[in-house]
Amino acid sequence: MTNEYIAKTFLGLEGVLEKELQDLGATRTKKLSRAVAFDGDLEFLYKANLHLRTALRILHPLDTETVRNQNQLYNFAHSINWLRWFTAKETFAVRAKVIKAPEFNNSTFVALKVKDAIVDQFRRIGGARPSIDKNNPDVLIDVLVFKDKCTISIDSSGESLHRRGYRESGHRAPLNEVLAAGMVLLSGWDINTPLIDPFCGSGTILTEAAAYAYNIAPNIKREKFGFAAWKNFDSKLWNRIWLEAKVAKRDFEGTIIGSDISPKIIQYARDHVVAAGVDDCIRLSSKDFEYRNIPKGPGTIIANPPYGERLTFSDIEELYQMIGDKLKTDCAGYNAWLISSVQNFNRFIGLRPSKKIQLFNGGLECQYMKFEMYQGTRRVDKQK
Repeated sequence: MTNEYIAKTFLGLEGVLEKELQDLGATRTKKLSRAVAFDGDLEFLYKANLHLRTALRILHPLDTETVRNQNQLYNFAHSINWLRWFTAKETFAVRAKVIKAPEFNNSTFVALKVKDAIVDQFRRIGGARPSIDKNNPDVLIDVLVFKDKCTISIDSSGESLHRRGYRESGHRAPLNEVLAAGMVLLSGWDINTPLIDPFCGSGTILTEAAAYAYNIAPNIKREKFGFAAWKNFDSKLWNRIWLEAKVAKRDFEGTIIGSDISPKIIQYARDHVVAAGVDDCIRLSSKDFEYRNIPKGPGTIIANPPYGERLTFSDIEELYQMIGDKLKTDCAGYNAWLISSVQNFNRFIGLRPSKKIQLFNGGLECQYMKFEMYQGTRRVDKQK
């Protein structure tokens, strides 16, 4: 049976996500804002959760209705057959978002009304009611109110798909795994050429690039998906899909290099690439980009240089000028992709970008710029 699903992502990654879906075998896709709609059966839903590198979560819309007050919202949520999806033994939670709907200006209230409707239905029909677990529910319900339209979906992913299972829970990374994977895919990196991240931090870009090069399913290490708590969960089908992904790892003998000025941060990176099972191909060192030896091109540089609260404006300008000088001097044959929230940061680098893409890193609006370094590349003074 084919259903419509919505894969959520970050702004700017919709095209990459759509191509991932098409490469995976989706027959109908449609780009939305921060999302891609697609059709698929249960098997494809399982594969999408396991294989998509740039999806944050995958929703299954159950119904859409016009709602203009709390009674209509409650009745709409109550009209959905929840006992078809899960039992009173499973815990659940409701996540709500309200956009341009003055009648429902409180998302917490919307979530509460939908929760009440679900619990009341279980009590009325089955007697027993499921428990609420806001932190780690078995079933996650998604509610979107846009103006006077309400869409209620069930989340097939559960926890966000960026949680790959290789990162220490206590260490906060400057880049989300989904964003890092999107940056790698947007770069068009040829896995037969070197990839370098000279500001690698805890190694997210390196790890996502290596997983792509090895054809490792990004969520192969996850222990829990939302769809596993659904009544229609097919454990035999899921086990087959998981095993197929497990043996699909391909050989990769390329070069991935990461460095950072902080030895402590490099140790975090080592821990993460080992946990992800990609340490064989990644070379890490504590070194300043200015003094790093660069393998002969062609190759790709992908980096998230420090910015924001960690540096003063004067420090930022000096750092980016050094980056520009290093690219010009030592990186002939490379495509350098840099992301930053510093507006028009290329004027400090002094090189003309051949491409600019708007992305968001957390709440920061960023520019992801491509600089093509050929022999004899000249600096462009304060180029905007």
